[in-house]
Amino acid sequence: ILTIIGGVFATFVPERLLSYDEIDIVCKGEGEDALTELCERLDNGKNIYNIPNLWFSKNGKVISNPTKMVDMDKNPLIDMSLFEEARFYRPMGGKVYRMFPVETHRGCPYKCAFCNSPSQVKLYKEEASSNFLRRKSFDNMKRELSFYKNEMGAEYLYFWADTFFSWKQGEFEEFCELYSEINLPFWCQTRPETVNLERFKKLKSIGCSR
Repeated sequence: ILTIIGGVFATFVPERLLSYDEIDIVCKGEGEDALTELCERLDNGKNIYNIPNLWFSKNGKVISNPTKMVDMDKNPLIDMSLFEEARFYRPMGGKVYRMFPVETHRGCPYKCAFCNSPSQVKLYKEEASSNFLRRKSFDNMKRELSFYKNEMGAEYLYFWADTFFSWKQGEFEEFCELYSEINLPFWCQTRPETVNLERFKKLKSIGCSR
């Protein structure tokens, strides 16, 4: 069985993982485009050994490929028919809700020594000349949020940005205006020094519950 591994550990020590016979391919960095391309090439019998973000072990040698960054706005809406109905329900605050995850940002501007984010930022700056910290466009966020609310019947949303307040000047206000139309309770996480009373009030007014 052709075996691929990804994630934080794989991203930073691909050679080490490829030293194990059980592993054929390592995904270094983001995997959406790489995994799709791999599947399409395997399906069509094409060469797989030059796909960006993928490293291979072949005949005892490591084949490395360039690191590229995903365009978050090109990611499609998830085909929810792939999942069992029970997968949509999660506990929050002592109750169970029909709940969906929403990605607004990738990366984090802070330099915590215990976290992988600073290394991700460094990696993409050096190898892809890109800023790993970025966000989806507001048009894309609105499309996704509306889909979860209107098509999937969401009762609750959770934003899984590492630092929810990684907004540029004026972007938080723009997000609040957008989300006021969605009007669903939500959860988010951020760092204490990014918040103030006015931001808390604004968050509460648009539905932030935790």
